[in-house]
Amino acid sequence: MTEYLAPLNYSRAREALHRLDAYTGYTPEGAAAALEVLRECYPLVFSRAEQQTFERGAVLLELRGASVTDPLVFTARLDVPEGQHGEPGWQSEQMPLHVPLSRAHVVALLEALEELLRDGYCPGGDLILALSMDGLSGGRGAQSMAAHLRARGVTPCYVLDFGGYVTMDAFRNFLPKGAALALVGIDEKTMQDVTLTARDRLGMCALFRLAAQLKQHPLRTGLCNASSRMLKKLGSHASGLYSLLLRNPGIAFPLLRLKWRNRSVMQQFFVSRQMVASVEASGSRDEPAKEAVLRLRRLLVPGAAASLEGLERYCKRHGLAMTVENNYAHGTESDGAGEALDALETAIEIQFEHTAIVPCLCPQVTDARFYDLPGGRVYRFSPFMVTGDEALEGRCTITDGILQTAVQFFRSMLSV
Repeated sequence: MTEYLAPLNYSRAREALHRLDAYTGYTPEGAAAALEVLRECYPLVFSRAEQQTFERGAVLLELRGASVTDPLVFTARLDVPEGQHGEPGWQSEQMPLHVPLSRAHVVALLEALEELLRDGYCPGGDLILALSMDGLSGGRGAQSMAAHLRARGVTPCYVLDFGGYVTMDAFRNFLPKGAALALVGIDEKTMQDVTLTARDRLGMCALFRLAAQLKQHPLRTGLCNASSRMLKKLGSHASGLYSLLLRNPGIAFPLLRLKWRNRSVMQQFFVSRQMVASVEASGSRDEPAKEAVLRLRRLLVPGAAASLEGLERYCKRHGLAMTVENNYAHGTESDGAGEALDALETAIEIQFEHTAIVPCLCPQVTDARFYDLPGGRVYRFSPFMVTGDEALEGRCTITDGILQTAVQFFRSMLSV
């Protein structure tokens, strides 16, 4: 971290994180309450920005700039997976907070912008903040904001969402001694909600067999282009045998898969997961069930679309009806070069010394998937140092020093 300390209200940030903890999955009341928390904590941002409300409580905040640069777009979702609450500690300023990475990202961004506005900040280009309330439960808010910006012909300099991170726990053998690793998401997994329905005895047997198989074997490993680029970039930092090995990720991956089978990096960057959400069938001994329903949530690495085709063939073979909802296919994979990425890497290097910056498949589901820019320029990165377990869970630990680093990072990005 630099010696310069950015203006920052630590108590306000902790209070905002604590109050947002009441909001998990989307409800109209919960979304309105979460937005009110942000309005109360960051009054300058909300009073000076033009505001538009979209589906399911999503809000688009715009600050008009000097038109010297292209618009900057920051996206984020405020909903979090059920059970991913913050932990006690907010009452004491000496105790660290353990919070969802997405929430820490939003609060650090708003802290930076609030104090910049207090100092007379005017962005070089239009500044757009797109905050959704339902990124994990339909994504209609984020979709509607992205569609609105496209219809207006807005071409951002870049889109930045949460998702990447800095760590000292991953790929240690490939990095110089003492170096941290900054992972920048250039693509993300596809999320699908799938419902299978059986209406005869043979179909129900096939449906229950499939549910049992997925319960026992929910994971499939694969190497997508973004993860291949990650390994090649790691190879450029490695030496000796590791460097030679990682120049050809397709050849090296079977060995790496065996080596990392119990590591969080395998779960994050190489694994597709099919989770059984529910199995429903109502019947009795005297009146057998006439219908059975299996609901799946699938998180697939890019290129795993063939997996859906295989499921369609299974359904056709056994007479099952299939519907796919919330098919969040990823957008264009972002470029590994350009002015936008240079600005991002510079901001990372200022805050985190001796850091290797590597592109990756984002392990989180983000609103950035709805933005498809020419040449990419859609990135997922949060300026927080996390452990391997925290990265897998999508969480981070917040102290005053960590929050200061994050706010300095966002001040750099807001000044592009």
